[in-house]
Amino acid sequence: MKFFFICGSLQAGSDGVGDYVRRLACMLIANGHQVNAVALKDHHLAVHEDTVQQLNGIQLPVLRLPATLSSRERYRLLSKKVKSFSPDIISLQYVGFGFQKYGLPFEMLSNFRKAVAGVKLHIMLHELWCGMAVNAGFKEKVLGNLQKRFLKTLITSLKPQHIFTSISPYHDYLKQIQVEADVVPIFGNIPTNEFGDDKEWQQFASSKHLSLLTGTAASWLVVGFFGTSYNCPGLKEMIETVNIAATQAGLKLGVLLIGHSRVQNVADILKTIPGAVYWQTGSVPAPMINRCMQLVDAGIVTSPVDGINKSGAAIAWMERGIPVLISASDKTYHEADMKKLGIFQASSVTNVIEALHAKGKIIPQNYLNQAAEAYLECI
Repeated sequence: MKFFFICGSLQAGSDGVGDYVRRLACMLIANGHQVNAVALKDHHLAVHEDTVQQLNGIQLPVLRLPATLSSRERYRLLSKKVKSFSPDIISLQYVGFGFQKYGLPFEMLSNFRKAVAGVKLHIMLHELWCGMAVNAGFKEKVLGNLQKRFLKTLITSLKPQHIFTSISPYHDYLKQIQVEADVVPIFGNIPTNEFGDDKEWQQFASSKHLSLLTGTAASWLVVGFFGTSYNCPGLKEMIETVNIAATQAGLKLGVLLIGHSRVQNVADILKTIPGAVYWQTGSVPAPMINRCMQLVDAGIVTSPVDGINKSGAAIAWMERGIPVLISASDKTYHEADMKKLGIFQASSVTNVIEALHAKGKIIPQNYLNQAAEAYLECI
């Protein structure tokens, strides 16, 4: 089968949807299928690039079209690529903000269908519209309402044969605008089986001042943050509860911020906790991410738990069997369902200790094979 993926950007490590496309595409190629991918509006390059990207030794042909190109030229090049590859199906990986700064890519209404005319179309809706949160501001809700109307118009215009989304709440929101979608959980963008060599790790750990942690690992209770974090009510209380659990176990609290974390006031919170230490790695290659995650006893996730299955950070921990802690302020937590997945609410020291004891006993979650099968069923 011949798959053709379209997303906003394919800059490795800088665009979550692009990383998702690359990993899924390479999985399909490994299973004997042909795949091409196009970044339709890539802000990470100045001239269009027809090249090959690699993942685990698998080569993926990609066309990257810079955001500076005119709409006419962008869709001309897209159409040319579609015709030359002649795919069985085109999959649009949709995040509105990936195609237009306000999440309203109106040019798609007139240009996209023409560029992909005659080919079966699939859409994966990674995001829907902003303003869904209860505490969303007025301007965000107004923009979200416009995005909602636009998305319904876009789907009506494109007439896709198949629509996916990533979580059940999104499925329910889409039903409200008369759009039916299958829920296909996303997977992590970092392969779990790459660890580099010991020399590379030693050099990395030394450069990030991790020797204090790696040399006396048994003395620490380590919680980790991975990637982008969000405003999280109750984060301070959660870290304080973890610190009490560490103290009761005779351990020191360590916090490891992996990647370009933007964590709400973590440094300020830790300043109020005597003896607590934190490390921030900055940009990290995949093998070193896996090494860092091995040091962590529990991952802290700041996304609301009802959308945790679309959180790249949460999935990264879950794919490695590392327990996840969420805030006691999250009102959507369902203990019976969540604990089976290794997700614990840090509402008490007892719950934190229970989460820590779960490390090594959690069955790692990995939805990559499931996703690949779902895409194959669209043909």
